[in-house]
Amino acid sequence: MTDSQTTDSERISQGTAGGFKRWGWTVATLAIILLAIALFRFWKPPETAFDHAVALIKQGKAAAALPVLEQLSTQHPAPPAVYPWLAQGYLSTDRIAEGRIALDTALRVGLSPQELVPSVLLFANYYQRKGDFEEAEKLLQCVPSNLIREDLARFYVDWADSELNHNNLEGAVKHLEIASSFASSISGPLQALIPHRLSEGYRRLAAVAEQNENDEPKAMALLEKSVRTNDEPATRMLLASLYNRNNMPDKAIESYRVVVAVDKNNLEARHHLIDLLLAKNDYDGAQKALVELTDKEKSVENCQQLAAADLKLNNYAGAVHALEDAYELHQNPDLLHQLLDVLNDWTVLLLKQKKVQEANSVQGHASRVQELLAKIAKDEKAERDAEADKANALANKYDPSMPPIILSSSRIWLATGSVTPEGEIKIKNFSGANVGDLTLKAVFYDKTAKKAAGSVTLPVATPNSVPFKANDTRTLYFSCPSTVKTDHQLAVILMWKNRLLKEFPVVKQL
Repeated sequence: MTDSQTTDSERISQGTAGGFKRWGWTVATLAIILLAIALFRFWKPPETAFDHAVALIKQGKAAAALPVLEQLSTQHPAPPAVYPWLAQGYLSTDRIAEGRIALDTALRVGLSPQELVPSVLLFANYYQRKGDFEEAEKLLQCVPSNLIREDLARFYVDWADSELNHNNLEGAVKHLEIASSFASSISGPLQALIPHRLSEGYRRLAAVAEQNENDEPKAMALLEKSVRTNDEPATRMLLASLYNRNNMPDKAIESYRVVVAVDKNNLEARHHLIDLLLAKNDYDGAQKALVELTDKEKSVENCQQLAAADLKLNNYAGAVHALEDAYELHQNPDLLHQLLDVLNDWTVLLLKQKKVQEANSVQGHASRVQELLAKIAKDEKAERDAEADKANALANKYDPSMPPIILSSSRIWLATGSVTPEGEIKIKNFSGANVGDLTLKAVFYDKTAKKAAGSVTLPVATPNSVPFKANDTRTLYFSCPSTVKTDHQLAVILMWKNRLLKEFPVVKQL
């Protein structure tokens, strides 16, 4: 046999021996585990009466557990751990007085806080449901707060809700402040809820101070507390308004800037901010704020305000751009005149700075604006002339034997539940001359009964009144002087000098 063959045989033998050795250790370990389980089963301490009673209470079988716990409590000395469970058993079976005695005993016999917490929480919850928050608070103070932080936070939030239901705003805020002291060590929705509710409470107290007590400094202090608790745009808006009324513009500006940064679409805050910046002559800040505002709310007024701020900063290009935007929104010649003035001033400035080429460019822009103004003036004059020609033509064609009016619109109706028809007629003087004597007559006619149901005289103009001017319009209101039958077909006949002008049906409103 070669040396290599001998070495292989030895390795195989060693591997086999090692495998058997490892297998032996595994079997031995398993045997020890099985033996331990058997010993635990056979030598497990028997369940005591107290353990059985506790298990029954946890299963919701307090009535069955109580006789055992009561028997244990009569021993001398009684096991201290019995009393918290006895208290829970009595509470579960509505034997409240006995349960409270057992709980008070548990609190005196020196049990650990961990053993007391479940029973204390159950009884505190019972008193809370009854509305006795003071008694519940006394019990909760019997155990260290670090063991029940979340329970305490929820308890004081619930107490605040109860105070709000009884219109005790100050009490609610006091209890929310206590809840807030635990908020940093809890998590979840409750942690986010507490600062929001407390902030709202401060805001409501501020409203009372401002409106009912006329104490604006107190209101400001409360709103500042609200902001420190939970910085909300609504609170900032109220605070900024108070700052402004109390001559604290810098603080008002700061608050409005915070709102604008958080709520990009709060246009009210942007307008107030701009007004305050302009009042302080902070044209640079106002200009920046106006640029942001016009991006969100492009109006003629905003563009004009931006142009004014740009001019204060000698930013003629920005002013021109803003005025052109304003004219695009509303093609008013006044805006063109403002634009022309800015362009002319800019030209003068550039010439003083010896920037001739730039001045010529701006002057060319001004010339185009001037041409547009001239064209607008020409068009307006042509329109006025056309109106005058039309009026003259009508006057020349007018026949005095004909009524000098035309009907622009009419509405004759019988309202629901009414028995007197009403009318509204708009007329226009088309004669081309002032009319000093014009009277119309409205006859209410019952077409079903085939007879008049009354009439009213409509004096449009008299020799002693203001004349009815050429091309003017007037609206005549009238109602029937007598009642009518609502199921009849009705009409109104308009007369001039006993001549029929027009007949209107009466529309019945449903």
